[in-house]
Amino acid sequence: MRWILFLVVFAAVMSCSSAPADQFIARFRDREVDLEPFLLGFPYGEAEADLEFGHLLYFDTQPEGRWLRILALDGTGTVDLATGRKVGDTDWSTRSWGHCEYHVPTDRFYVTSDEANGERLNVYAMDPGDGRIEPITSGDYLYGWSFSEDQSLLAYLTRAGRQEPFNACLHIRDLETGEDRRILCDEGGADRFTWSALLFTPAKDRVILTVQHDGDRRLVSLAQVRLDQGDFDYLIPPRVMRRGIDILCDWVSDTEFLYQSSESGFNNLYLCDLDTRCARQITHYRESIRSPRLLETHPPLLVVAIQRPHETEIHLVDVRSGEICYREVMDASVKIIDTHGNRGIFSINRLTTPLRLEWFVARPNGEGWALERSLLSAMPRDLERQIIHCEPERITYPTFDGRRLHAFYLEPRRPPGDPSQRLVLITSFYGGGNYYGEKTHILGAVGIASMSPAPRGSWGFGAEFAALNDRDLGGDEIIDIFYAAHWLVEEKGYEPRQIGVHGGSHGGYATLRALTFPPETNGRDEGFDFGFGMSHAGFFDILTFYESCNIPDWVILEAGDPETERAKLMDRSPINHVERLRAPVFLTHGENDWRVPVTESRRLVERARALGRPVTYLEFPGQGHGIRGLPNTLTYYQGVFDFLESLDSR
Repeated sequence: MRWILFLVVFAAVMSCSSAPADQFIARFRDREVDLEPFLLGFPYGEAEADLEFGHLLYFDTQPEGRWLRILALDGTGTVDLATGRKVGDTDWSTRSWGHCEYHVPTDRFYVTSDEANGERLNVYAMDPGDGRIEPITSGDYLYGWSFSEDQSLLAYLTRAGRQEPFNACLHIRDLETGEDRRILCDEGGADRFTWSALLFTPAKDRVILTVQHDGDRRLVSLAQVRLDQGDFDYLIPPRVMRRGIDILCDWVSDTEFLYQSSESGFNNLYLCDLDTRCARQITHYRESIRSPRLLETHPPLLVVAIQRPHETEIHLVDVRSGEICYREVMDASVKIIDTHGNRGIFSINRLTTPLRLEWFVARPNGEGWALERSLLSAMPRDLERQIIHCEPERITYPTFDGRRLHAFYLEPRRPPGDPSQRLVLITSFYGGGNYYGEKTHILGAVGIASMSPAPRGSWGFGAEFAALNDRDLGGDEIIDIFYAAHWLVEEKGYEPRQIGVHGGSHGGYATLRALTFPPETNGRDEGFDFGFGMSHAGFFDILTFYESCNIPDWVILEAGDPETERAKLMDRSPINHVERLRAPVFLTHGENDWRVPVTESRRLVERARALGRPVTYLEFPGQGHGIRGLPNTLTYYQGVFDFLESLDSR
């Protein structure tokens, strides 16, 4: 007899030949929604490119699994993603896919992955011909990796242990001989190796990486590790408040490379010279930037995406002078997938556009530079019309301290005829982005509205706003969500019982925190009587989450130090306030989740049921931090609708 009570609903429903005709039909009240156009109409996503060698990789979700496909790119024209060649028989719904690079000497792709959706990440080599996968590293958790310029060496950072203190080590593997050398370990000390891009020097004698200080994600610096001596020194002053550094893995010259840091208060780009050990700020943005990439032009230019919640501004920036040579505003969320020479690929996404890939080419035009764009691939328009079921409205709303917070409100195109039947779901974290959400439009298809706010702590508004919830997890960020609910009552006429809150991971925690919030938190006497909640892969006991998760430094940054602030972390944990839970809640979790162990949800369910609180639990065998695979996805959505329909009888 298991000690924990939980409900496992797992439908082994799919095969193309034997599944019932209505396998994709989900039902809610008097409506039916056909999920097939959403899930299989344009089943391609997560595209990434290697323009230097002409590869486009992407995933294809089908009833029998999630497959990797590959297409050849020639640098121009459109492609039909349906014609891509399937790579092997690996069902990628059963394992993760991360950073990927093509290894020319062996004609294989190296990729960050795992073998059981459990986030025990390592480097694997995959043959693009037959899809065979070979493990290259075997650590407990992989922080980052990179090739040397000639691809003869692999540098990787791997961590040992499942609990603090971890020991992270830099390894160098000779890819010709297979020799693996452990160069330097942090021994779980005050100065630690953690998530970092790795950059070999052109001479292959050093590796540049980031070092985190005192377990604080905001205190990071750049260091170079000397491979022959096994030690490191700093390239920029340590213990400076930077809130993260991203190394751009391209050399501007034999001694100069670029990195991104927020030490100015906003993300900006810096040029670091190894000879002088000086870093010069070359951009002076007061907005967030995303995915900058170096172009091989004369002079060298960067293509930079200025990421705003509702739009993206694309810049071409002269690396030497910092001059902005070109600007273009796009009403979408734009990511720069890859660049080579003077061209690259944009991935474009907006609330009503699921996926669009575009080529871009930077060219001088006599007066400066221009960026020419052309279509690479996009979802067919007739399919878009089938899966877009909400109209977005960009709004701002006031919160308790006088700030006005950004949000999107999405009204169903066919709302319920009876106003008393209306429902709306607020994203608890992370929201506010102008990107397509499958769940939002599936909910919209049955008449359920959504609100996607950007509470304090969200990116896109500068480092200061992003830091407002540091060490205040479950505090004022939750009150911002309450004020989103107040806006729905005052401006859209909802009753509190019609308003729900939902989210995953941090958002899963925030959901339960909002439903069990002690009004005296931070001395503000705030609250909201939500009608229901839905939480995926949430953590509910901050202390046990810290002890068992793979991101303890995130817990310290967001919540506080468990050693010195234990009482506060206990008070901020929903598990300790379950008696306050009044609204029905729907919890889901993957059995193999290592980011947020499944025991977090199991314990919450056990505690809630012992107190007679209304909790429905759905656990997914074999799944990690997300839900992958068509059978699981269909099971999830029908579970959502069954839960929401059960509210009518309360």
